[in-house]
Amino acid sequence: MVAAEFQALLDAAVDAIVVIDARGQILTFNRAAERMFGHAAADVVGKNVNVLMGEPYRAEHDGYMARYLVTGEAHIIGKGREVEGRRANGESFPVSLAVGEASGSGQRRFVGIIRDLSAKHAAEQRARSLEHRLAHVGRFNLMGEMAAGIAHEINQPLSAIATYAQAAKRVLQKPEVEVGLLQDIYGKIDEQARRAGQVIDNLRKLIRKQEIDTQSLDVNRVVDDVMSLIEADARSEGIPVHVRKGVGLPNVRADAVQIQQVLLNLTRNSVDAMRDGLAKARGIVVVTERAERGGVRIAVTDHGHGVSPQLADDIFHPFVTTKRDGLGVGLAISKTIVESYGGTLSYADNPVGGSIFSIELPAERREEPESK
Repeated sequence: MVAAEFQALLDAAVDAIVVIDARGQILTFNRAAERMFGHAAADVVGKNVNVLMGEPYRAEHDGYMARYLVTGEAHIIGKGREVEGRRANGESFPVSLAVGEASGSGQRRFVGIIRDLSAKHAAEQRARSLEHRLAHVGRFNLMGEMAAGIAHEINQPLSAIATYAQAAKRVLQKPEVEVGLLQDIYGKIDEQARRAGQVIDNLRKLIRKQEIDTQSLDVNRVVDDVMSLIEADARSEGIPVHVRKGVGLPNVRADAVQIQQVLLNLTRNSVDAMRDGLAKARGIVVVTERAERGGVRIAVTDHGHGVSPQLADDIFHPFVTTKRDGLGVGLAISKTIVESYGGTLSYADNPVGGSIFSIELPAERREEPESK
């Protein structure tokens, strides 16, 4: 095949194709590469291929090639990876790079097939943004459903404060004021005010719109921080909540508010399922434990009506619900949230009646520098 025919074949390719020699000099630069990088082939042929690279790959490339030629140890060649490319105007952009070595000509040649990932990354970013907005809307819907329970929970300490205040007033009206009794009353007022404040604070954190910022999380602490909202919702229906926390669990990396939103969705579903049931006294059980694969598992078990076999396979699909007035988006949002952190959300029948929803999150791993 003559050189012109070979070049015509390369120019017909959709992906950018760049051929270099053992010194890293560009030998072939097809039309897709010209469009992608903004360089004319005549301007880059004969130049070092690192002109197409963003940092740190630009500075490291020559050393990497020298090591490969001496040791034969490959980190990219024969494989593929995502790297940063650099356009003629200096703009960096993400690319998928697959490199292979061509043999048989007596001279070492390396062929790079490059695909621009800018559109893919932009679409992923838009999808993440949409998911975050949907999750935020889901939090408002969830709070609307829980309003009665939260109002009940806040009303209890407020009523207690009013009662203690009246008692303090009566003590002060006596000829001889019992200071010890008065101190005890004021202590109880302070305790009830803090209780109401904690419910409001947790509600404010959950509803507040904010950028998603993952952090290292102690799952037991996440459960503790949201428990006042969970108990408020369940207690208003006469349903106890039992918590069993595992010891020595690894940390996970996620956003605390989003994990709490998932827990609230699951426990709210449990409350709905048990509201009129005969087994409501058995309550809801929230368990944290080490997962079989080394991460952390959070299980929410109820003793309600469970999920019918007809819906079990579709329970996490949008707009599938067992509630008469439900939208069917809570579990779909929850699954999206958990999976965004590399975890899973699953359902199983409770053997004694009811449902078991399990969140599994991978243990946090320390980031290690990636070799080329």
